[in-house]
Amino acid sequence: MELFLPGLLVLLISAIFVFMVLPRMGTVILSVVCALILVGVLFHHYTMFSSEYRLSTWQNGLAAYAPLVIIGFSILIIIAVAVSLFTGNSITNTIQSPIETLQSGIAASMDAMPSAASATNPVTSAVNGVLNSKPANAKTANNKSLIPTLGFRASNV
Repeated sequence: MELFLPGLLVLLISAIFVFMVLPRMGTVILSVVCALILVGVLFHHYTMFSSEYRLSTWQNGLAAYAPLVIIGFSILIIIAVAVSLFTGNSITNTIQSPIETLQSGIAASMDAMPSAASATNPVTSAVNGVLNSKPANAKTANNKSLIPTLGFRASNV
């Protein structure tokens, strides 16, 4: 019973802190507090187990700095996000999605295409004149439509 009540008391106090205090804090304050607490925990852990760290090999000594590197990167990311939020400049404004890249390529190719008016030359103009001179309701010799097995004409030719 001695071990149960202190654990229950810590759980109750932490639940009150989590549900009453944490939602009222801002994200920047929470990030700084978490970073400070983590640094304190790392310092306490290192002082408690310093003899074990001294006896380990040099590779294991580098592993002790891994959380500090992670904290450093996370702080840099938090600063970058805060700067992008407060200045209005987004990191992703310069990066195009694949859809935007395709759309810009299609727009560029459409701008480079010649107009339909430039596609005609004297030969195509003469062919179009001959085809347009034919009456619109022309039928074949057997009084059938121009495209067999269909009840409508294929074009206005």
